[in-house]
Amino acid sequence: MLRPLPWPSAGRVFAGLMLGAVFAGTGLPVLMPADPAVASTDDTSPASRAAAASEANGIAWPPAHVEPGHVSTPAAKQASPVAPVTPAPAATQAATPSPSAPAAPANAAATPAAPAVATPSTTAEAPKLNPLAEQVRQILAVPALEGLGITKREQEAIQSFYAARQDEPVFVTDKGLNAVGKGVEARFAAAAEDGLDPAAYPVPKLAAQPDLPALARAEVRLAASALLYARHAQAGRFDPSRISPQLTPLRTFPDPVTVLSGLVDAKDASAVLAAYNPTHAGYKALKAKLALADSHAAPAPVRVPGGPTLRPGDMDARVPALRARLGLKSATAGDRLYDADLARAVAAFQGASGLNADGVVGPSTLEVLNRVENPAERRADIIANMERWRWLPRDLGSVHVMVNIPEFVVRVVDDGKTIHQTRVVVGKPENQTPLLTHDMEYVVLNPYWNIPPSIARKEMLPNLQRDPYFLARQGMEVVKNGRVVDPGTVNWAQGTGGYSFRQPPGERNALGRIKFMFPNDHSVYLHDTPSKALFANDRRAYSHGCIRVQDPLKFAEVIFNIGMPGQGWTDEKIGKMLGGAERYLTLKQRIPVHLVYFTTFVDDSGRLVSREDVYGTNAKVKEALGLDGEQKVAGRAVPVAR
Repeated sequence: MLRPLPWPSAGRVFAGLMLGAVFAGTGLPVLMPADPAVASTDDTSPASRAAAASEANGIAWPPAHVEPGHVSTPAAKQASPVAPVTPAPAATQAATPSPSAPAAPANAAATPAAPAVATPSTTAEAPKLNPLAEQVRQILAVPALEGLGITKREQEAIQSFYAARQDEPVFVTDKGLNAVGKGVEARFAAAAEDGLDPAAYPVPKLAAQPDLPALARAEVRLAASALLYARHAQAGRFDPSRISPQLTPLRTFPDPVTVLSGLVDAKDASAVLAAYNPTHAGYKALKAKLALADSHAAPAPVRVPGGPTLRPGDMDARVPALRARLGLKSATAGDRLYDADLARAVAAFQGASGLNADGVVGPSTLEVLNRVENPAERRADIIANMERWRWLPRDLGSVHVMVNIPEFVVRVVDDGKTIHQTRVVVGKPENQTPLLTHDMEYVVLNPYWNIPPSIARKEMLPNLQRDPYFLARQGMEVVKNGRVVDPGTVNWAQGTGGYSFRQPPGERNALGRIKFMFPNDHSVYLHDTPSKALFANDRRAYSHGCIRVQDPLKFAEVIFNIGMPGQGWTDEKIGKMLGGAERYLTLKQRIPVHLVYFTTFVDDSGRLVSREDVYGTNAKVKEALGLDGEQKVAGRAVPVAR
């Protein structure tokens, strides 16, 4: 009794026969899988000719290059043998791969095999596919899905998805696109509504009477584009960490098989794909503003002339222009009085713009009032901020904390409503506060400040080398092996090796009296500070990366009542716990914390407002998305996240 063919060789034979059937009589060259003995990089190779033929049909796929020795049928999508074979003895089967086993290494293909002996009576025939499904199966039997611009995971999902449904198409019939295919095509065409690029999701151009190979290629192309759209819509178009290692948001990626399964027999395939875009209220508000920006250009605002600072009660010739800029009518023609109504309108504008809402029109307020936005730049800013919404989890948490870095604000949100808001100080541009999502787990009262090694090395060591007791006068301790040491006994010329630095609890402690912990790789947290005066500034980027909270006891009251409910927490009650030894309080209910970066957003009054791009992150996102005029996503200049 003869042994069956080793699988790699059988796979090549079968794939060659099947692809010959695919392209026979179509005028297209036959694409054969490369073999180590015949692989060539010549432009006239079969793979190159097949790629050129596919491009001529409006589909730049499969790619010309096929890896030598690659088995033509992936493990997840294995073909039936050419003819049934007589089973080998058990000992032989253990040593010889069967067609259902994973593909052997490439060098195993060179091993000669005995001819197979057909025994139809002992082996059931594979189910016969309809002609279009057969064409899809043969397209998927070629290891060329990499040319579709999707990830390896998505390639494997396409293979397994179609295998499970006997290669029945989802998007086409033998006449052309079906209702699902047309719905998907419509969603790709409308991708710009969500700030995406319709050109990133190719739709094959089919003839009036397309042949079966063209329909099969269109089927697989649409499946790949649907997966690409769903991933871009839900998780964004590139890996944020490629911009900066400080960008480590918690993105969630759609399951590819679930995406394809959800489109099968969908009544509205366009809506199914559209649902992968963020559902957050902030995203939807920006999307609405994008639609307005695309429908018409907003008129340039009235310019307020420069001059001395304007205060309530002043008489000034610029008051009519200021009223017009803020949408207020003058009480009388030529009225130059800076009255209480105008002062309230100015204060509201200042608050919405992140300025000190004092109603005084000084240089900073005047600069923001006269800022003229280019419509194209405004549109690009909206899209870049919509993209950053994709970096957040779909579920932010029914109760969550959100710190918007460019806004210098922290909010506690409960069921979509802000229940507490206060100012924060964030990291300097050279010590940026990261983007991340983590759960707040515990709170520390009367904390030690354990100084990060980078700060000790860069900022404290030079002072210690000049004066060993410099830190001691700042109320800090030098620690080695858990014991406080006399800094005067240390040779600081040799560096800080083996020594750590900490500041005991107290009024001078840099963390103040309380810190809120959401453990993360960046070692940042929310905390109190003794430097209260900085909260009065409009631009508050002064820290080493952690977030300082204004009025932390009020913030703690809100957090404690959420995380440790039923105990009647007040800021006074918490204040009585301060002083003395360090103390840890574990939250019974963890609270998600999101550190985000939105420079353009819609405020509570429905106004589109902007903030300074304090870290330059927004500009880098626009560049990565090609909003500077050059397309750079979907696998081009900025690699797509895998």
